[in-house]
Amino acid sequence: MRKKAGVVCLLLVILMLFPVVGYKVFTEKEYPGNVTNAQEIAAVEDMRGVWIASVSNIDFPSKPGLSAEQQMKELDAIVDNAEYMGMNAIFFQVRPTGDALYKSLIFPWSEYLTGKQGKANDKNFDPLAYIIEKGHKKGIQIHAWLNPLRLSMGTASKPVKSVDALSAGHPARKISSAVVAAGNGRLYLDPGSPEAIKLITDGVAEILKNYDVDGIHFDDYFYPSKSECNGKDFNDSKSYEKYKGSFTNKDDWRRNNINTLVKSTYDTVKAIKPQAQFGISPFAIWSNKDKNAEGSDTQGGISTYYDHYADTKKWVKEAYLDYIAPQIYWNIGFKIADYSVILDWWKNVCSGSSVKLYVGHAAYKINDPSQANEWLDPLQIPKQIAMNRESKAVSGSIFYGYSNLKANVLGIKDKLRGIYVAGRDAGSPVPEDRQLYIAAPGNGYKTSSSKVSIMGSCDPDQPLYLNGNQITPSEDGYFTVYQELQVGENVLVFKHKDKETIFKITRTAASTSAAPYQMNKPGFRTGYFSPTASMTMKTGQKIDFSCVAPTGAKVWVEIGKYRVELANAGDMDSNGGAITPARYRGTFTMPAVPGSQKILNLDKPVFVMEYKGQKITSKQGNILGIQSDKYYKYALVSTSEAEAVARSGPSSDQSRVTPLINGAVDYIVGEQNGYYLLKSGVWTDKKYVKVVNDKPLASNKISSVNVKDNGSYTDITFKMPVNMVFGIEASPTAVILKIYGTTGINAGSAAPGAAIFKSIDYMAVDGAAQYTFNLKSPDNYFGYYAQYKNGALVLSLKNAPKISGTGSKPLTGLRVLLDAGHGGSETGAIGPLGKYGPYEKQLNLAITLNTRKYLQDLGAAVIMTRTGDKTVSLNERANLIRKEKPDIAVSIHNNSMDVTADYTKHVGLLVLYSKDSSKAAAGFVKDSLIADLKRNDGGFRWQSLSVCTVTQSPAILVEGGFMSNPEEYQWLSNYDNQVQMANSIGKAIQEWAVKNTR
Repeated sequence: MRKKAGVVCLLLVILMLFPVVGYKVFTEKEYPGNVTNAQEIAAVEDMRGVWIASVSNIDFPSKPGLSAEQQMKELDAIVDNAEYMGMNAIFFQVRPTGDALYKSLIFPWSEYLTGKQGKANDKNFDPLAYIIEKGHKKGIQIHAWLNPLRLSMGTASKPVKSVDALSAGHPARKISSAVVAAGNGRLYLDPGSPEAIKLITDGVAEILKNYDVDGIHFDDYFYPSKSECNGKDFNDSKSYEKYKGSFTNKDDWRRNNINTLVKSTYDTVKAIKPQAQFGISPFAIWSNKDKNAEGSDTQGGISTYYDHYADTKKWVKEAYLDYIAPQIYWNIGFKIADYSVILDWWKNVCSGSSVKLYVGHAAYKINDPSQANEWLDPLQIPKQIAMNRESKAVSGSIFYGYSNLKANVLGIKDKLRGIYVAGRDAGSPVPEDRQLYIAAPGNGYKTSSSKVSIMGSCDPDQPLYLNGNQITPSEDGYFTVYQELQVGENVLVFKHKDKETIFKITRTAASTSAAPYQMNKPGFRTGYFSPTASMTMKTGQKIDFSCVAPTGAKVWVEIGKYRVELANAGDMDSNGGAITPARYRGTFTMPAVPGSQKILNLDKPVFVMEYKGQKITSKQGNILGIQSDKYYKYALVSTSEAEAVARSGPSSDQSRVTPLINGAVDYIVGEQNGYYLLKSGVWTDKKYVKVVNDKPLASNKISSVNVKDNGSYTDITFKMPVNMVFGIEASPTAVILKIYGTTGINAGSAAPGAAIFKSIDYMAVDGAAQYTFNLKSPDNYFGYYAQYKNGALVLSLKNAPKISGTGSKPLTGLRVLLDAGHGGSETGAIGPLGKYGPYEKQLNLAITLNTRKYLQDLGAAVIMTRTGDKTVSLNERANLIRKEKPDIAVSIHNNSMDVTADYTKHVGLLVLYSKDSSKAAAGFVKDSLIADLKRNDGGFRWQSLSVCTVTQSPAILVEGGFMSNPEEYQWLSNYDNQVQMANSIGKAIQEWAVKNTR
């Protein structure tokens, strides 16, 4: 079955017919009689078929060499799945490449069964006979699907050049002159040879006489087109000269050859088994209108008439077959080949004919991001079925892409069951035969919460009750209940479609909160000492001690010979206690280390109090060390990661500050919890740095400051001998750079025209060189990157985006990075359909791909972190932004809440950012989206997000809505709304670029 979506240009050619005289190749064989239990489809019932491809082991068998028992299981599953979906016909590919998936006296066993053409199947198992038996027992027709001409599956790079590659005894070897090696690397029977036609019809006759098939089916492969053969024409010159008869035009002769093949096959079928059906599923475009006035209003690619030499229209008009099933493998609204346009064309062709019109649907394209975005719509094929029915001309559908059907991609398996088994309206937003499904929490869930949200889905047309009370779901059948729970087991009884579902949630007794603290006797309050971690700090560094003790007490800390007085920092609530507690605080400055000792470990701290004549002590377990001020120890940032994370404290819970780049150096003045404290005041994980001992840093003085335009950035180069750590801060009107431990000079260079700043001010601040870049416009800050290069710090401040702003491509010049959140094993949030509905990752990708389309249509260059369902780490996403340095990066997500929250209370769209350079963009995009979509305004705010902590570009994260809210999920899961959301995001980016362009 062809997986190409090409469309073709046609010339109007007058078809000349000349009969080809039959040529007998094989002697007649005796065939045993066949059974007579072939299935019939009632005239009023649509054909509902599925193609099962064996070529390249696409559908069956899953791989060569399976045992007979394994093959049976796979065939059983195929029949069961077909029955589940309401299919009444299976089109089983029994001759993929001049070989057989059945017992044949003509063709060899298929290599896709055994791994070697001609090798007998395991236990001589006959897949065709087996699937006929199983299918017929379930009322399912079995049609033998043949590829009539193809003999091999070579490629242009690894071609099959001659019949010698076929198995010994292959019938094509006996008529080698009727075999052509095509430019695509495959062997074909030459339909211009009567021997080839005879071989094909003999094979059809053998199947009909030996097997109770319900029909013979050809797919879309006739003459291979030049486009699929690297521009090479089919090499049939010899047969043309031999058999052309009165034909003077080879194209007409070829079309006549295919007509002869089709008509001969039809006659063979009717002569042997009149009730069997013969049909073909051709490429859907006979001709484009611009090449032939009778063609369809389509453009480009290939056509059957001019490229395959298959006059599919004539077959219908001359009734060469019982049905035709054009492969309309394009979506509704596809510009080049609109499904509705092609359907209407075939409707007119078949009108008044005895030939039935079925439609071949591209189930294989569902959720394939390499296809048109519309295939991300779960309702694309149901909409096509609805259109077929509305046309009143289509007698059924056949679906190609069994693996997608089997896997229920985007719920297609359940949607077809709803349409074909339950009789749901194919045009409904809920074509599934929806049953009650509780997505969250799981049955048996345990919680200490007094309330939980129960989220699920049901048939919107049938009432839903919980413990006798009716629940009103959304229009599409999504619901949530914020259920109050009693301590113990809560038995919840749902009733839907006359079925009861028992759901249990256990509420555990909430842990009794400790009674308000009361101090009834003198002592320290346990758990309120600080610090508790061991640490080493350099001489001169300060440590804050604190504890809780009775008000009026005298409190201090003893650290060996040192004593730190703690003062009352404020009384606390006594909560009815006999004694009022107070918090005590004091600061200890690390003293000098005597002699040449580098590190001096002090005794463990002992907190001491005197209260009303009592002395009470509490010895701590942490060790405090002093690093001598004579001991020079500095950190050299050296990491394989993009940058070293710097934080405000010695923990990953502490806020990120300006990251450290490779090559940066600074003195180490403290150590705690696996983190180093640098003299500049930032903490960083030890893993990011190399320690250099006993070596002081040189004095750092800036000798020159140069400013230069660098296209998308403005480079400011600070010539200095030491790669000192720096920090970046921003306000609405300025960007401030601090180079720590450095003496600076004034920057004399003027700002380039493209720069975001108009001037640079210098001042010395606490031993740092501080440079203030005064912005030309408020909030006109777009990020930076920095590097140490040739004895200098080069700070590259990002310039405003530059776009053409005119014509049909006004965003030419804009570079946007789009990130579809989650993907692969990272599913993201679920909605009321749970595992049966789209995960957040799928909605994110659909919205992101449509945003890309919007932006690319306007000329923007778009970089994607993922275009399919694959796992991409947060670091990979952030590093791509760092590498590509786009004008703006937008990560697209959808939100969710914990089951203990009331889902109905959480609605709306919000935008998040992590860096000052992204704040203005976050606010602008949020305002634009709210105005355009009229959604609930969730605001914009700071949040530490890995994908947004980059500094090279404005990076924001859009939370489109709440998956956990039924109404929001209904809106979000509707593909048309996904497109609307995408267009609004694209429009917001467009407006942001126009506002800020230079």
